[in-house]
Amino acid sequence: MDQIGCKSARRAFVGLLVACFGQLFSENASANGRVASPEIDPVALQEQATRALDTYCVNCHGPEKQKGDLRFDALETIDPVDLQDLYANMQEVIQLGEMPPEKAKQPKETEKKILLQWLESQLTGDASKALAEKLARFEYGNVTSHEDLFSGEYADLPGYSQDRRWLISEFIFNEKINRLLNYRPTRKIYGTTYQVQGDSGVHWSPKTEHGNKFRRTITNPFLLPEKVGVRYSSRKRLTTGHLLTMVGNAKRVSGHMSSASIMKAHYPATYALMKDELDQRETLRSRENFLKSHSFMARLLKEIHGKEHAKLLPEVIRQDIPYPGPPKNQANGIQKRHENLEFLGRFDQEDIRAILRGITTYKQTEYKVEEITAKSESDNKGNAVWAPYSEANLAEYNHIIEQCERDWFLEGVTDYRIQNRITTMKLFYDTWDMNRLYPHIKKGNFSSPKYVPLNDPEMEIITKAIKKNRKPGDRYVEIIDKCLSDWQAEFKAGRESTSGAGNSLIAKFVIELYEQILEREPTDLELDENIRQFKLYLSKLDRQKAIAKLVESLVLSTEFAYRNEFGQGEADEHGRCLMSPRNASYALAYALTDDGPDEALAKAAQERKLESRKDYEREVRRLLGIRENWNLIDENVQAANLNPSVTNQPIRKLRFFREFFGYPKAQSVFKDDSRFGAGRHEQAVSRLIEEADMVVEHILEKDKQVFETLLTSDKFYVFHNGDNVSMKAASDSLKSIYDKFKEKDWQAWKPEDVAPHEAFLRTHWEFQREKQGDHPKILRKLQKMMDGLELHFSEGQSGALPYMKNGMGFWHGGPVLGRSGQQMRGEQVTTYWNLNWKTWDYPTNQPAKIPNRKGILTHPAWLIAHAQNLETDPIHRGKWIREKLLGGTIPDVPITVDAVIPPDPHKTLRQRMENRTGESYCWRCHQKMDPLGFPFETYDDFGRYRTAENLEHPENLIKEAKRGEVNAFGASLPVYKTLPVDPRGVLKGTDDPKLDGKVKDAFDLIDRLARSEKVRQSIIRHAFRYFLGRNETLSDSKTLIDADRAYVDNEGSFDEVIVSLLTSDSFIYRKRNTKE
Repeated sequence: MDQIGCKSARRAFVGLLVACFGQLFSENASANGRVASPEIDPVALQEQATRALDTYCVNCHGPEKQKGDLRFDALETIDPVDLQDLYANMQEVIQLGEMPPEKAKQPKETEKKILLQWLESQLTGDASKALAEKLARFEYGNVTSHEDLFSGEYADLPGYSQDRRWLISEFIFNEKINRLLNYRPTRKIYGTTYQVQGDSGVHWSPKTEHGNKFRRTITNPFLLPEKVGVRYSSRKRLTTGHLLTMVGNAKRVSGHMSSASIMKAHYPATYALMKDELDQRETLRSRENFLKSHSFMARLLKEIHGKEHAKLLPEVIRQDIPYPGPPKNQANGIQKRHENLEFLGRFDQEDIRAILRGITTYKQTEYKVEEITAKSESDNKGNAVWAPYSEANLAEYNHIIEQCERDWFLEGVTDYRIQNRITTMKLFYDTWDMNRLYPHIKKGNFSSPKYVPLNDPEMEIITKAIKKNRKPGDRYVEIIDKCLSDWQAEFKAGRESTSGAGNSLIAKFVIELYEQILEREPTDLELDENIRQFKLYLSKLDRQKAIAKLVESLVLSTEFAYRNEFGQGEADEHGRCLMSPRNASYALAYALTDDGPDEALAKAAQERKLESRKDYEREVRRLLGIRENWNLIDENVQAANLNPSVTNQPIRKLRFFREFFGYPKAQSVFKDDSRFGAGRHEQAVSRLIEEADMVVEHILEKDKQVFETLLTSDKFYVFHNGDNVSMKAASDSLKSIYDKFKEKDWQAWKPEDVAPHEAFLRTHWEFQREKQGDHPKILRKLQKMMDGLELHFSEGQSGALPYMKNGMGFWHGGPVLGRSGQQMRGEQVTTYWNLNWKTWDYPTNQPAKIPNRKGILTHPAWLIAHAQNLETDPIHRGKWIREKLLGGTIPDVPITVDAVIPPDPHKTLRQRMENRTGESYCWRCHQKMDPLGFPFETYDDFGRYRTAENLEHPENLIKEAKRGEVNAFGASLPVYKTLPVDPRGVLKGTDDPKLDGKVKDAFDLIDRLARSEKVRQSIIRHAFRYFLGRNETLSDSKTLIDADRAYVDNEGSFDEVIVSLLTSDSFIYRKRNTKE
């Protein structure tokens, strides 16, 4: 990335510091400012240079005295770019010789050399390289001067992006894999089934498998670091972790794509290549299944060998296995026989089928047994609980076992398995109730299959093979294995004799793989190389494995893991080229979606209708207008609470604001349920995030004054599915039940009293699952419901939150369903908003006005995301505002700083912070953050509004939490001593004197931020980074100014910002990266 020098107000203090160093280095600098000295270990060099600074400079520029407002003992608190400018200017004026003053202590020659060598290492060594890589990351994008970017002074610089190959995102990977695995997940959204993107097979619904087990075996190697803020893929290299994960994934994908059923269904060229072999496999399968069908082999061998058959059979070796006797347990001794036939499912099902088939085959008498009651045995309490069956029953059962054992031995069942089956049979006889088991066998379909020979040619082949391969003493499986081996060898020899005729088939196969995996046709060179590679695989592997190997190699190719954006054609006077139409189609698709180009975009690229700014604008506007495509927003949110988490907005438009505000992080901040006080925080917070997404989606759909509305709107979704009609119907249903029975003495009713009202009650979802006429159950349900409805409506409320008033499983639906047809859960979400869901006058038409809230920065999801586990976090809340809204930078926390606020049970967090961060060394950075974060102290770490802070410490406890006792917002919490919250703060950094200054609270701060031109432009800077995938430079000044103007001129339309960015020079032009 080109670095363009810029004007900066920081040069004054740089000059002063340079002057301080001038004399220090003057006598030791060579003509070009370089130092010729032996290499010193970097750690040792750092230590020696620091010692020299401490000795000669810190007296005037240290903790007690800061001439020029500079501290040499706190270089780590200086902005990294300022520091690089400082070092560079120090080299330029190294011969000025103005400092240290003549009367001051002077450094030795060796010390001067050390300082100069260290200085050069910071500018040209690993430190400089590490800084350059660090500043390329999105979180350091603000280092380019905001004033320079928007002043217009640099608007004439030609915009462009470097040619680049960059790693695909985790989201793009998911869609690529779903396509290769033919995984097309769907959701029923508002009653209509749609295919959705963004599903990686996560199991998200109890009781039923909503997800895909095989899809979950694929591990996503492209997951980016979890950061609060906009992420884009800036890494250029695959790590070892990537590669190991990709190898495992490639094997699974290749196994799927090379399976017979998938080739036949989806890959005609690949299937044509395999058809002969697959047909032969099917023939082998057919023969094997016939020969291994129970009793078929015995019959066939008798037909082939006649009287000689018995002589050729092996000698049966029987096993001596005793009966176990009656069932026993330690407590009661002997117990009665087992009666629960469901336990059959716990045994090996192949063995159970063989046993039951054997009993069916050889049972000659009635399917019942008789006990010898005279021989009954008692448990420890003297109760007769078990008796043996009659001798005749036992004799017949032994005969059945003998015949089964003989059959299994001749078939070739292993000795171990035969032993296990006989043990199981004798266990059944002694410990199970045979008068229950025998009828089960009789009713079941356990008889031997009817003998149906294959067609005559096949039977001739089978007969010939058996005659050739059967030897005296062979068990059936040995004969079958020898026959199969012969047939396989014959088929393989036939294939090899015709293998030279398959070049055209192989070429079509390679083309098909390229189109599916790499989404393009191979070049002639690639086609030739892959044909040769496939033939090499064929020389060592069977055909299907060779196909899988080539699939695997393409999935592991760099082209699958990277995306390309390169200029093509003749460069203009600035050295810029337009992207190739194909690269442009992918750049546009990936800017707004997670999938490759749709049909219309691909067609535009093929017809060369992506070669002008108007072409780009046409496609961007078309993509922004699509609402038929649904995307899964967040699988974690979905799986936590049956939340739909879907949108039909272009997914990356919504995801920009999710990642910009960072509120999804609320799900990963650990919170103790006991401090939440209203049930399970995990479920409720997932709904909170879901409904924050709905607010953003609602604002984006309106697309008017988007930034200002996001910051200042007082309307939110709280336990809502987005469909006002269905929510009102569900709430009205509850109201009608309350109105009908509120004047009646329902508490004292008997079951018969509810009978006249059954028809009415059955019109309501809660009662539709009950049996007709089950009045006791219907009454219990009504009484339980009325207890809740009295809370909902007894104080004149017009609406009730439509949550199920009688508990039922997740899979039973509810009075109102979420967007994807699942039951709505997490009614405790109201607690974050200081609302008790049981008594809240529920507004069915949402988003609705919620008290004490203004915009996303007061949404509980944002507040939790920017909080600690046990308390709020003004530092990080303020840091977020400084960096995201005010375009500021905050240096990294120095490693020497103990960033812990000391506890004090008698002070608020603000008081404790002011004592700690108010120290001059800390305040240099904290003055940029803390005054912006303090106004949000009116919300606790769960995002609940407050005017006083609980001093949560045992010595401040007034009253323990008691089950059943809840506060005004429905939480059961302990009562502590409190201190008033001080929400005052200071806004500095809007560069507008009408806005900067003291603020009285969060609302005041937010109102000022929303009116700030710099805030608007800062959001646009972040949008630039997100949609262009890099940080802005001064050559992007015109792009940013145009995007800002597009927003202002179009009533605050974010769509117009996107159109402006994706049709800018910075996006459409590419320039060769000379560094690479």
